[in-house]
Amino acid sequence: MKKSLIIIISIIFVGLFFILIPLAKRGENLLPNPGKKEGSLREEGGSEEQKIKILGSILESNETDSILPSRNLKEPSPILGEDAGIAVLFTRDFNGNILYQKNIDKKLPIASLTKLMTAMIVIDKYPLEKEIIVSQEDIWTEGESGRLSPGEKISIRNLLYLSLLVSSNDAAAALARVIGEKKFVELMNEKVKEIGLLNTNFSNPHGLDDKENFSTAKDLAILTQYSLLNYPSLWEILKIKEIDLFSQDYLKRQIVHHVRNTNTLLSQVGVLGGKTGYTEEAKDTMILAATAPGKIKGNIILVVLGVEVGERITKTKILYDWVCQAWRWE
Repeated sequence: MKKSLIIIISIIFVGLFFILIPLAKRGENLLPNPGKKEGSLREEGGSEEQKIKILGSILESNETDSILPSRNLKEPSPILGEDAGIAVLFTRDFNGNILYQKNIDKKLPIASLTKLMTAMIVIDKYPLEKEIIVSQEDIWTEGESGRLSPGEKISIRNLLYLSLLVSSNDAAAALARVIGEKKFVELMNEKVKEIGLLNTNFSNPHGLDDKENFSTAKDLAILTQYSLLNYPSLWEILKIKEIDLFSQDYLKRQIVHHVRNTNTLLSQVGVLGGKTGYTEEAKDTMILAATAPGKIKGNIILVVLGVEVGERITKTKILYDWVCQAWRWE
């Protein structure tokens, strides 16, 4: 009897051993990896970026928050005559506070501001040094032209420069054609969801008028800040005032594209870069990014949508000057 009891106890012990050891190993896999940094940002693109949020007006925020500027009420709000606009201070904690706003959630056509997203997809998916041949179909794209020629051999990098600096619609069309415009636009809208933009949709890579190609001032501010944090090479392009770009025609003769940035506010103190746009329906549009003045660590993003033709630079500068003067930054 005693011998039988010992055998039974031994069998139970062995069974428990084989059950508990695998569970312990699985438990080890659930422990956090001390070498992995949660929520870290990748240098260029990727899908692990922190979500950027706009919390609301600074006037509605905690008045004791020492990182926020204070309003100088002697400076009245500017009258820009825009369809929508916003100025946002984004601080290092990924949160944004509104300095100026008008119709910030109104869905509007955005013209070539679309190309900011186009550039992000190109940087994500393409080898920038690869050369492609420009097609006649690309050249037929309506609107702004990079003066490309059918049969021209040009690098993806140089097409990106043309798209961003002079809003070349044919360059944007050529970039999308590498993988097919339908697939390219799908990637653009996947990125919209990844970033968390609630009122944005893209239907083309260049921003020509289409009822399914729209965004809001608020979404564009978030998109701009997101690109600043995750696509530094994009902003290296946007801060270029002028540049010569080289390609070859179908006879292998050199072509030189002398490009001047359509954003003429680059010489303003603190400005990091920006993007301009125009279509008949969208009218003039613009985004501008700058470092926050004074001791505050962060960026100011301005978005102006739907101002009269020829006024995008003037009205954006008025808003930028107002932000610097109507808020105390020291």
